[in-house]
Amino acid sequence: METLATTTLLEHIQDNTTRLEFNKAATEQNLDVATLPNDTKVLDLEQFKPQRNRFRGKFATSSVEDFVNYTEAKADFGAECFVYPDDMTATAVLNLGSIVAPGHADSLAKMKLKTTAAFDAINKTDGAARSQQQLAEWLEDWRDSVQGLTNDEQALTANQVIAAIRRITIKAGSTSDHTEGQLSATRSSLEQVEASSNNEPLPSFILFKCTPYQGLAERTFVLRMSLRTVEDNPLLSLRIIRPEQHEEEMAEEFAGLLQEKFGDTLPVTIGAFSA
Repeated sequence: METLATTTLLEHIQDNTTRLEFNKAATEQNLDVATLPNDTKVLDLEQFKPQRNRFRGKFATSSVEDFVNYTEAKADFGAECFVYPDDMTATAVLNLGSIVAPGHADSLAKMKLKTTAAFDAINKTDGAARSQQQLAEWLEDWRDSVQGLTNDEQALTANQVIAAIRRITIKAGSTSDHTEGQLSATRSSLEQVEASSNNEPLPSFILFKCTPYQGLAERTFVLRMSLRTVEDNPLLSLRIIRPEQHEEEMAEEFAGLLQEKFGDTLPVTIGAFSA
């Protein structure tokens, strides 16, 4: 037993000597590393102090003004704001620092623009098939935002659009061709569906004007109206034209709005940041 205890003690002394030599060399080379014994724990004493060693935290809001005010009040050296266009969010890293003197990048202010009810409405109806009554009622709910446009660019009021949709009738016809050859036979059938609205002009496009996000400017979305039939019953759908272009423009508008608010306080960049 005495021999085993002596061997264990010598191993501890040797391990401690090696660790001390390594830590001394690391200090001389200004390296932020240290060797510790396996049974040593590091305890952060900051939680027991009356104050933190440094300010840090995460703030979240949907208000542009509150986001800007908090960011300007808490911004440290090198603070920067990043706008992520995919979900229209902005993140201000308040202690980013610089390349020479980088910060911990753990003090953040986050903001997500809130969509309006009108923008939610057109996103939900985008591509959805509706009956005449369903679409007419949806348009009546949003008549203040709606205008129609025919193929020949004739403008229609909301009342004209709703009346035309309610009066849609379907005319269906079919033609068939049959050709016999010596070694082959071909058959074709063309089904034609024609929609009319009892001499009322039928819109091909719906212009929907709304403010998409709180804080951004009003814009007009063009929705293409299409028709298909199920057992001679018309189903209509609206699809937003070039939605990607709207997303790009709204992201640029969002970034421009924040840059205008911040001025020279901190830069605004479109993109995502992670430390």
